[in-house]
Amino acid sequence: MKAQATINSGAASAQPDIAAVAGATPAPQLLMSPPDFFEVSYAINPWMDPAQWALDAKQLAQEARSGWAALKAKYEALGAQVVIQPAVRGLPDLVFTANCAVVLDGKVLLARYLKPERAGEEVHGRRLFEQLRLRGEVDSLHQPPPDVFFEGAGDAIFDAGRGIVWMGHGQRSCLKARETVAQVFGIPTLSLELSDPRFYHLDTCFCLLSGGEVLYYPPAFTEAGRAQIRAVVGERLMEAPRDDALHLGVNSVCLGRDVVMCHCSEPTRQALTARGYRVHVVPLGSFNRSGGAAYCLTLKLNNRYHGRAA
Repeated sequence: MKAQATINSGAASAQPDIAAVAGATPAPQLLMSPPDFFEVSYAINPWMDPAQWALDAKQLAQEARSGWAALKAKYEALGAQVVIQPAVRGLPDLVFTANCAVVLDGKVLLARYLKPERAGEEVHGRRLFEQLRLRGEVDSLHQPPPDVFFEGAGDAIFDAGRGIVWMGHGQRSCLKARETVAQVFGIPTLSLELSDPRFYHLDTCFCLLSGGEVLYYPPAFTEAGRAQIRAVVGERLMEAPRDDALHLGVNSVCLGRDVVMCHCSEPTRQALTARGYRVHVVPLGSFNRSGGAAYCLTLKLNNRYHGRAA
């Protein structure tokens, strides 16, 4: 029997004009934060080893700066506008802007971090988005309920073509966060349980492409999650090899027909090329040591579903 996907509809909402959504292609506006104070100074996921970082800290910090600059330059060469969030000493993971919020239709749902090591980032995220609101670049700010942990676009991936938000839970974000996302944005969600602590956010093992394809790493999900993904994505589903997953190659950013990755095996490159995508590899090894790569370092600010309020 064919698996059925369970979609949480949350707040009732009119469905968008998918053709109009797909046809509207403003230049991507991306939030990044420079790695001025980036380091691996604590361990909150299996990738992080402060002792190993300390053995070559100066060189790794330099590689982080050069990798981040190359990623920013690549985005700009592909037509994106990059907005900068200032770095803050003592908050090394502030560089991973994907986690600070999710932004859709000018509404900002701020993060609430599970790990105390990252909780200090919350005030800086709010301050940044308040500044963007004053400039008219976003319209409103929202917070999860006090008992709901939610780690931004790392666990909430907007799918314009299907009119849903794919959501990860089980490692960092709460399952209940889907209710907050549905209420704030008026959009259905589809929740996927993450079963492997190495893939602690959905973006580490699930990459949505502009044509509706999904590149994912099956072992990161429960069997129920894999069945849901297969049911919704169907023939557009692409399995990432273990080599790509363990180099965080799935943690990638798709801008139109361009896919920006930190690592891409030859089979994955061939599969993407066959589907009409151009692959751009930007080495981000220093960030891999913290469990992040291109997507983690990036937050899209101008996603559109219903459109911004007049």
